[in-house]
Amino acid sequence: MIITVEKAVAQNLHVNPRIINNLSLTSPEAWSVRTSGDFMIVMNNLLTLPVIIRHPQRFNDSRSFITAFKQEFLRLMEQAPIPHAKIRMVRNAQFQDVRFTSQQADMAPMHLQTYQNALTGPNSTIDWDTHPSNVELALQLASQTGPYDPDDDNGVPVLGLLENYVMKNFSLPAHPHLNEHNRSYGYRSSSLNDVMNAVAVDERLLNDYRQYLQNRGKSDQVIDRDLDVADDYFSFCDGYEKTIIDDLTLVYNYLIHYEEATATRLTATQLCDKCVALRELGCFMRYQRLFSAADFDQFVQAISQGANDLVTTDRDYYFQRLLRNVQNQVQDQRDAFTVARRHSRQRYRLTVTLEDYQPAMWRRFDLGGDTRLDSLCYQILASFRANGSHLFALQDQEHNYQLPIFDSGLGVQESLLAHWLGEYQPGDELLLTYDFGDSWRFKIKIDAVTAEPRLRTAGPAKLLAGSGRGIIDDIGGTTGLAEVAKDDPTVDRPLSISGEQAAWLKRTDQLKKHYR
Repeated sequence: MIITVEKAVAQNLHVNPRIINNLSLTSPEAWSVRTSGDFMIVMNNLLTLPVIIRHPQRFNDSRSFITAFKQEFLRLMEQAPIPHAKIRMVRNAQFQDVRFTSQQADMAPMHLQTYQNALTGPNSTIDWDTHPSNVELALQLASQTGPYDPDDDNGVPVLGLLENYVMKNFSLPAHPHLNEHNRSYGYRSSSLNDVMNAVAVDERLLNDYRQYLQNRGKSDQVIDRDLDVADDYFSFCDGYEKTIIDDLTLVYNYLIHYEEATATRLTATQLCDKCVALRELGCFMRYQRLFSAADFDQFVQAISQGANDLVTTDRDYYFQRLLRNVQNQVQDQRDAFTVARRHSRQRYRLTVTLEDYQPAMWRRFDLGGDTRLDSLCYQILASFRANGSHLFALQDQEHNYQLPIFDSGLGVQESLLAHWLGEYQPGDELLLTYDFGDSWRFKIKIDAVTAEPRLRTAGPAKLLAGSGRGIIDDIGGTTGLAEVAKDDPTVDRPLSISGEQAAWLKRTDQLKKHYR
């Protein structure tokens, strides 16, 4: 954890601020502190999540401050849309190593000022007559303030950013033993998360689940209900590119998002039936030895918490969050289908060269026009053996592109998820920048574009040729790579394409999952 403190606060806490990498200030572990009267606002720089601590003047050392901060943070987590099983994981990740700095993230002062005005300003909307707790104050600020311009329709609520962060970065996977029974489902690892195999595995599980229910003398009505719920839950997991054993608490998100995702309101009886069906699914997974006893307990706890949180009186967050998600997903799917179809018969030949390095290190690709720009970046980075531990951005003559969750500081105008390779013409050039510290720059040149016959699509991506083994992360950029090459001549050898294609595609998939 990195905490930015002003000079007066640092002196009061008796801490010596350190100099750190500026990129660390926009990580989920980076926080900024602002004192205002009897309140201290501790805000997460990336998620803009506020934590409220009262009477900051009572802290005269860093230990007492961290203790109070941790206590209020955990209380806030317990009230936020997060499965309880993940709170300990988040706590450990946040408080494992605490460092103080005086450096500030670019947007942090603005967001802190917004929170300060909402909390103690003359136009504060806080209802002080209700004597709100610290957690209630934080939730009110988070619900009233977004991390982006309020005029931006695509802004995400603060609690939405928190939920996404916890859901994507913290999982409680089941760990089934890879016995012969598991192999019958077509496992290729201890996880079912194989895109090509997911549908077949789901069908096999549902067939076995039907037999399991029949063997227990369940009525046809109950069997149909339980199978429908299981099928629906599998589809929900597929939407997040996960499976039932990839994250045991995903069922919590399934329940709290169910009403908005389906545009239906569950009655108390319907919610009870759904929870019973989900618990029965957990029993089946336990019977099949796909869940351990501990896995089953976590799964059932997530169901209970999801049901309780769904029926709470204050559900505005869920409604707003899921309505926006549904609208965005429908629009994204519509746009993606239309654009991808338009470019699907185009074939692109392009050459990518690592700039500022000699001898030339390069790759040549054969790709379909329906290659989305984020996939293009993954393919290029994977071909140069980047490990994906840093931010990246893509530029052409008019636009700066990046993933929506990133902030490269390059004046981003467009999302990588909304544009395709097929939008470019022969002779066009782009620049992919990876790791804004080491500044690896890859020049992309469109060599040629051809049209496939009417009844054929562009086909799979291919790595055609290249030279140089690739980059090395955190080595100091091209200067550091050149020093390594002096001692290791294999760095600059021509690329062996015969054994590279399969490994390249595998690395591309790994980068895609990592950034998502």
